[in-house]
Amino acid sequence: MNYGVIDVGSNTVRLCVYDVSADGKKFKTIMNRKTMAGLASYVRDGKISEEGIAVAAESIGKCLKRASYLKPVRVDVFATAVLRNISNSAQAIAAIESEAHCSIVLLSEEDEAHLGFVGASSRDAMENGVLIDIGGGSSEVTLIVNSNDVMCASLPVGSLSSYKSHVSDILPTEEEFSSIRRAVRDLLDAHGMAEHRVRRLFGVGGSIRALAGVNALMLDGASERDMAHEDADRLVCDLFERRRAFLDAVLHVSPERVHTIACGLAILIELFDDFDASTLHVCANGVREGYLIDRMLKNVH
Repeated sequence: MNYGVIDVGSNTVRLCVYDVSADGKKFKTIMNRKTMAGLASYVRDGKISEEGIAVAAESIGKCLKRASYLKPVRVDVFATAVLRNISNSAQAIAAIESEAHCSIVLLSEEDEAHLGFVGASSRDAMENGVLIDIGGGSSEVTLIVNSNDVMCASLPVGSLSSYKSHVSDILPTEEEFSSIRRAVRDLLDAHGMAEHRVRRLFGVGGSIRALAGVNALMLDGASERDMAHEDADRLVCDLFERRRAFLDAVLHVSPERVHTIACGLAILIELFDDFDASTLHVCANGVREGYLIDRMLKNVH
């Protein structure tokens, strides 16, 4: 049986279709396609424009059409920070649903963090540490103790929102980079997360995967699934001292993130430092797989 999940994010609208076993306990990805919708760019003064609504509906419609070729038994659409953190959220979602002929589940901050944990822990053992998901509009930070997600914070600072708020050119200056770090530090303090210390970070999402990919390309022998704290420190040095090499690596790994990946790096290095973590492991699954497991397959027999 095939199941589809459409994730409406700040920068992309992504479709994943999964082949699920009859008992609902096993699944594999058979389609993973993204559309660069850039919905955050249509948000002005806290509201998404009618043009942004039309782009969202068109992008979702394309995903639904692609999914239909695989004859899924169910396709769910969910949205996160880009539609959650706007003042016209209810009206925008209703308009998108009407135009795209679908229903949209708006995930709360807690939902997004928990589903990220459910997805990540379905493939990777996570006993103690902090799970991070650096999205376009927000970053989810979840404290894991004895294999349970015990505390979470949704920080309203992501790779794309940081770029829009702090950066004046393609790549940030050292001062702009530091201002993003300060914003993350202040938010962690406000949420009571900064007092915790862990050995390991776990990462999900496109920004984390792209940063690990850039690190692997620039450092011989490095893995795309694991980074050390010193690797992230070296990437910061590369950003400012070997700018062209850093840009070339980003353009090779994830060219669509050329203007946001340094902002993601600023968020990551601050999380590394604040939690005093020594390693980051990039998890295979994330919030989409968590949604599939927790919201779609619980009653499948």
